[in-house]
Amino acid sequence: MKKLIQQIRDELMSTEDTVCLQRARLVTEAYQKYDSDPIVLKRAKAFAHVLRCMDLDVESNPIFAGNTSSRPRAWMLVPEHGIGYAPQVLLENEGLAGLLDGQIPKDLRDYWADRKFGGLAGIGHLAVDLDRVVHQGLESMIAETRRYDDTDPDKKVYRQAMSIALQAVTDWAHRYADAAEAAARSQDDPLVREAHLRVAQACRHVPAQPARNLFEALQAIALVHLAITIEGHGMSVSIGLPDRVLEPFIDDDFDAEFATNLMGAFMLKITANSLFGRGSKTQPITVGGLNHRGEDCCNALTLCFLDACDLVRVGDPHVFLRWHKRIDPQVKQRAVEMLADGVSMPLLIGDVTAQGFINAGVAEEDAWEYCVIGCNELGIPGRSADSATAMAGTIQYLELLNRTLLEHPEPDSIHDMPQLLACLEETMTRRAFEMRKHGEQRRKRMAEHVPTPLTSALMRGCISRGKDMLTGMDYHLPGVYERGLTNAANALAAIQQIVFEEGSLSMSELLQAMRDDFQDASVRARLLAAPKWGNNDERADRWATELVAMRERILDEVDAQFGNRPHMVCHVVRSLHHLDGKRIAASSDGRFAWTPVADSIGAQTGTALAGPTAVLNSVTKLNAAHNYRGGYNLNLTLPKSSATPDTLLPMIETFFSNGGQELQINCFDTATLRAAQENPESYGDLIVRVAGFSARFVDLSTAEQQELIERAEVMAGERDSKL
Repeated sequence: MKKLIQQIRDELMSTEDTVCLQRARLVTEAYQKYDSDPIVLKRAKAFAHVLRCMDLDVESNPIFAGNTSSRPRAWMLVPEHGIGYAPQVLLENEGLAGLLDGQIPKDLRDYWADRKFGGLAGIGHLAVDLDRVVHQGLESMIAETRRYDDTDPDKKVYRQAMSIALQAVTDWAHRYADAAEAAARSQDDPLVREAHLRVAQACRHVPAQPARNLFEALQAIALVHLAITIEGHGMSVSIGLPDRVLEPFIDDDFDAEFATNLMGAFMLKITANSLFGRGSKTQPITVGGLNHRGEDCCNALTLCFLDACDLVRVGDPHVFLRWHKRIDPQVKQRAVEMLADGVSMPLLIGDVTAQGFINAGVAEEDAWEYCVIGCNELGIPGRSADSATAMAGTIQYLELLNRTLLEHPEPDSIHDMPQLLACLEETMTRRAFEMRKHGEQRRKRMAEHVPTPLTSALMRGCISRGKDMLTGMDYHLPGVYERGLTNAANALAAIQQIVFEEGSLSMSELLQAMRDDFQDASVRARLLAAPKWGNNDERADRWATELVAMRERILDEVDAQFGNRPHMVCHVVRSLHHLDGKRIAASSDGRFAWTPVADSIGAQTGTALAGPTAVLNSVTKLNAAHNYRGGYNLNLTLPKSSATPDTLLPMIETFFSNGGQELQINCFDTATLRAAQENPESYGDLIVRVAGFSARFVDLSTAEQQELIERAEVMAGERDSKL
């Protein structure tokens, strides 16, 4: 099987991106046919029409059934949310620019011009109740939708839509069974024929019925996962906690090598998800971790997922390992071996995270079931996803600080840091209240205009409540994104030193230098020389903690005024540090106008002068369990020549024992990255973590490749430590 897996991977990675119009056409047909139906019924019938009529691909990966487009790497398109490019996808994959040009017929564009709603990636950032999918089956959910004697017409209609959508997935699986049987009859290769027959047998049974073995369970998960994408969520649909879900299939006959191969093929099936072709779709897998009884949940399948990740070497799905003091020694050792070897996975998340959910009012048993549901955002499978939908907007600290400074009518009237912080707090408060008001309205409109009956049926309690996931899940914790903390802390440290301590610049002189984009290089040099976040230097670190405390005060007030449950905050970057920078003028940290901001919550590249341990020490001061209930991302690049399991392990353990939350480690050297630029065909298995997504280095844009090279140069001392 391993040889077949390698063949599947090679063909998939070499496939060029194209466009598939099938889903767009079929959804349009159904919307026209069922135009007079209530929107949730129209959505369910459109979804069923797509699954009933779309082409099935059982050839590109014969080990598992499931596809979102007629062929791998063909963009699926979700016209209900718009037809176009997600900005970060183009930034990360410059070769995709122009892919849609001339590909979308005028009638499709015209029909959806006034009907689209929401962003291009849909809602996303969620994990459904795969435990029920695997161990009870969709027919149990269909039966539940029919159990209620409704007097509420809205609930009755919504449950009817859920039943239609669930049945559509069951029928879709039966279509795959027929297709796989037909493929087996014409297949000469006995291994491939056996794979087709195994798929056919499984799809006759799952996901309708409970899975009977590991293969059927993985097949059920693959079909449901891809069906959710087809329904319209698209980017950032999580696989949840599969090692926990699949643990009952570990028996006396368990074959770890066979299981690893299955999981490798499963990952390739998920990789082929074609919403944005090769554009990262951030479909995370989370393994390990404690449960609410304090027991380590690592099992034989945890190791298999890590080994499969190493086997197939694809950027997506990206694999997270939950870390804690009692983690299984074999799992711990395998993880640090992979990181030291330059796999850039698993990504690590400390189980301090569960306390954040508990602090937000989540039941302890549920809180310990958390997983990663996007780039690095956190949620609870089937119960909560709000920490990542970010319907309540983004706090960009540097942007808000710049606005406070550059729009102040009398900047020289600001005489000290407390006064400056008070002005910033006013700006942030206005922003936070505007965001929450908009977020409340947006949630309601999304549920009304683009309901998702399949996904909602897979969320606990939504069937019994007869509601969409956006209004009917167990927990709705208002989510807020944030970025720019590093730059804002550096900016405040520079102002403290240059303006208020040394007095070498007045506030108005500093602002003029910013407006001039530091034409006077000496001013910028002084700002760059000021203390920087990420060096365990209290002169800079205090401002990061001040900013986070300010944000918490404000959001607590917003929660109270809107009557919401406690908020979730997620510091997420992906490639948005480039996009943020394009709209932010020069800043008092010495950053030039329109250039990228920091790529994570760690130090700005080139400013971590005290080494990686100091970066980790600075970040642990942020009290993640209280201040980052929705997660943060911390990039750490280490020279591969000095990264060994023995050097990585104590650093990782200390970080998490001190309250660290998420850690993304790259171990590589500049020479390897440059060689990959020059000879990409020889480095197809070089996987890197950029900011909130993982990718093959050779697939990245020039800008992203260069950013990673600069990180490696700085860490190896090959580049002058300056911004």
